Amino acid sequence: MLVERKEVWTHYEMPAEAVKPANPKRKVAARPNPEFRKRCLQFVAVVIAVAMVITIHSEVMVRAGYDLVQMKKEAAKLEKENDLLQLEIAKLKSPQRIAKIATEELGMVRPSTAYFADSSPSNNLRSGINPMVSALLKSNAAQVSAKN
Repeated sequence: MLVERKEVWTHYEMPAEAVKPANPKRKVAARPNPEFRKRCLQFVAVVIAVAMVITIHSEVMVRAGYDLVQMKKEAAKLEKENDLLQLEIAKLKSPQRIAKIATEELGMVRPSTAYFADSSPSNNLRSGINPMVSALLKSNAAQVSAKN
């Protein structure tokens, strides 16, 4: 069987001055100064604007860095391609290659005699002889002396 325990409650009476009335006079809070509120809002707006400018500046700098890296890669690629093209030009201009194509593909032969024109001013101009004729005469004289 369950027995209920008896609890003793003591009742203390509070003095009348300690008891506060339920609805005391409320203190009316002073209204914030509208000028102060305006200044605070301006400050917050300036801070937000500065933060946005810093963020945009950072984004521009990152994008510029990325573009710079891309351009450096492109420049290196183009320099390599340019070097390869320069090498190919050098191969195509080689006299041995040109002579080989001329003789094998075009059927050309090397001449047995070569005639040269002297374009430098000489005594022949003063004497009235055509420089081309003079060059032919020199070439023929060289051939005759080579045969002897």
